[in-house]
Amino acid sequence: MSVTLRPMQEQDIAEGFALSQQMKWPHRREDWLQAWQHGKGMVALEGDTVIGTVLCWPWGGQLAMVGLVIVDERLQGRGIGKALMSGILSQLEGCNVRLHATEMGKGLYEKYGFIATGVVHQHQTPFLPVLQARTLPPGWHIRPATESDLPAITALDQAANGMSRPQLFADLLVSGSSEVLTDDTGTIQAVAVKRRFGRGYAIGPILGYQEERVRDLVAHHLSQLTGEFVRVDCNASLPFSKWLTGCGLAVVDAPVLMVRGTPWQPEPASPQAFGLMTQAMG
Repeated sequence: MSVTLRPMQEQDIAEGFALSQQMKWPHRREDWLQAWQHGKGMVALEGDTVIGTVLCWPWGGQLAMVGLVIVDERLQGRGIGKALMSGILSQLEGCNVRLHATEMGKGLYEKYGFIATGVVHQHQTPFLPVLQARTLPPGWHIRPATESDLPAITALDQAANGMSRPQLFADLLVSGSSEVLTDDTGTIQAVAVKRRFGRGYAIGPILGYQEERVRDLVAHHLSQLTGEFVRVDCNASLPFSKWLTGCGLAVVDAPVLMVRGTPWQPEPASPQAFGLMTQAMG
C-alpha cells in the first residue's frame, strides 16, 4: 500500500468528519472546520482517498497542541499513524507539545518522547437536570464578554495555560456565549464559554483564580441548559471535577495528558484552567 502525506485543506474536512464518525467521536463538521481554521493539519492519502488525519495548534509559537489523530479503522496497525505524527512533529521543532491520548494511542506517543503528566475527566450528560444559579458575593457580577475584554481574557489564558490564543477567544465572542465574572472592582476573575459542540453544548474554555467563583460562573451557564446534552472536559485532579459530577455530569472518559518537552509550570497565584476548549485544542 502506497501512502502519501499532504497538508490538510478545507475540502478534507468532510473525510475527516467521516473518520471521526468511525471512532464514534461526537465532532460535527462545524467543529472540524473551527479546529482547522485555528490550526494546521496533515492528511494521509491512499490514492485520492483520505485515510488518516492529524492537526496541530502552535499557540503562541512555544507551546503547541496536537489532536484529531485518526487512521481509518480498516488500515490501523500499518504505520500510518506513525507517519502522520512524524510529519506534524517536524513542523513543531522547538515547541513544547501537548496532547490528550486515548489508551490506544498512548504507546505511539511514548515512542516520540511524550510522557504522561496528568489525566483529564470528560464529564457529560445527555439530559442536564435542573440546576440553580448561585448567589454571588456582594459587588461581583456575571456579564457577557466584549471585544474590549479580549486582552484581559487572553492574558488570563496565557497565565493559566502558557498558550497565546487571542484569535480563538475573538472567534468565541461570535460563535459562543462568552461570559466573565468580575469582582467588586470590576476586574475579571473568571471566564467561561458556552458553545455548541458535538451532540449538544460544551462549556469551555473555563479559566479563573478561585474555584468557588469559577463554580458560580459555570453554574450560571448550567442553569440555562436544563434538558440539554452538556459536556465539560477538566483536569481530573481538581475538586472542580467532583463538583461537576455532583451537578449531574458523569465522568465518561479519562484521557491521559502527555507532554513532549518541558511541562508548563504556572507562576504562584496564577489563574487555573478549569475547563478545556476541546481535548484536541487544549
